[in-house]
Amino acid sequence: MEFTEHGLILKVGRFREYDQWVRLLTPTRGILTAFAFGGSRSRRRFCGCLDALNLVLFKARSSRNMAYLQLEESTLLSGYPRLKANLPTLGMAANCIKFLQAFQLGVDTSRAVYDLTLATLEALDDGGEDQDFWPLFFRAAVAFESGFAPDFKSCHLCGKNIEQIPSPVFCVERGSVSCQVCRPSTGLALPASRGTMRLLSHLQATGPREWRSLRVVSEIRSECYEIVDKYVQYHLGLRQNERGFHRE
Repeated sequence: MEFTEHGLILKVGRFREYDQWVRLLTPTRGILTAFAFGGSRSRRRFCGCLDALNLVLFKARSSRNMAYLQLEESTLLSGYPRLKANLPTLGMAANCIKFLQAFQLGVDTSRAVYDLTLATLEALDDGGEDQDFWPLFFRAAVAFESGFAPDFKSCHLCGKNIEQIPSPVFCVERGSVSCQVCRPSTGLALPASRGTMRLLSHLQATGPREWRSLRVVSEIRSECYEIVDKYVQYHLGLRQNERGFHRE
């Protein structure tokens, strides 16, 4: 089997002297790992573009015994130079990529997550270093695109609008907002101010380019971090520590 596909390089490793393995995020095939034999020295076939955070057009084929994929050639489409030249921005992009590698991306959602990832990198490349919440928003958006998209605008039982609820809470297991009357007696319920619910609802309805204009006060930032962290941990099974993300 041979195919040509766009891909974002997530990680590159070396085995033997000149050979490399490459992990790519693709729009139709999810995350792939392929071997580039001679990849570290072949300028004709790979044009020196086998580096993390490069968007490439590549050709690959299956090995004769169908045991692995082999990269035949690749062409650089975008290298996000401004992003890579700015250490804080590069750090935020790296955090998003680590999350993607730990996330079990299905083929059915690969297009949406691929588009979201490219849009995030493009926005960071255009200048997103003044906003340190990009990785948090990215994790929330990946969860939303994967089918875990709560209604942040009303109580899940009585239907009361969030603007009419004095002290709303977010029920992590149910993935829903609740007023104090309808609040479940069991399960984790986190404080969720109306401002936090408006912010999360805005994230669902917009993309990374719109995030650049957001200015988030510390109280809402803290609530949002707690909700997204616990929600991703419960529904996607991913926990963050000092080394990155791991599956529970």
